[in-house]
Amino acid sequence: MASTSEFKFNLDGIKIRRCSIEDIAGVISVNRRTLPENYSTSLFLAMLRNFGSIFFVAVDLQNDEVIGYCMNKLEFDAKSFFERNRKVTKGHVFSIGVLPDYRRRGIASALMVVSMRHMFKLNASEVFLEVRVSNIPAQNLYHKLGFEVVARVANYYADGEDAYVMAIPRSKVDSLVEELYLRLKKINALEIYEDL
Repeated sequence: MASTSEFKFNLDGIKIRRCSIEDIAGVISVNRRTLPENYSTSLFLAMLRNFGSIFFVAVDLQNDEVIGYCMNKLEFDAKSFFERNRKVTKGHVFSIGVLPDYRRRGIASALMVVSMRHMFKLNASEVFLEVRVSNIPAQNLYHKLGFEVVARVANYYADGEDAYVMAIPRSKVDSLVEELYLRLKKINALEIYEDL
């Protein structure tokens, strides 16, 4: 896991906020332009309806365009990756994408930090995600946040590629996430109301 100083945020003109119904077309556009896994409109709407408090977008304020998103869900009474025979609430980073022109500015890191913090606030004790075994840049980001590979799933993706399941317990990353979240607040990158 990296130290907080290793995270660089260049978020001038970018705000991170909760996704709204008006953002869904922009989220779908980012998904189509950045990922081979394209979900139906109804899935995005269902995720917004069921897990809207932990579904975040990054918006370019100059043109009010969604340029990144992190869509998350909670899984209740799920088998822990880290403690045998224990059932926990898990946060699941279901899909994350940032438009190519906006990469290398810390937007994906910021979306992950905001997502993890809010999943922890809803009592997630672990966070996990799936990532293509060939997607080294994404894996590097997740490793930087302390995630470790806990499983490999054969033929997970529609094209037959395997996925790594990467996960982290809250206890290992809580203070890093909190420090980075406070940094994002300090640089005025968040438009999030805590009571939602």
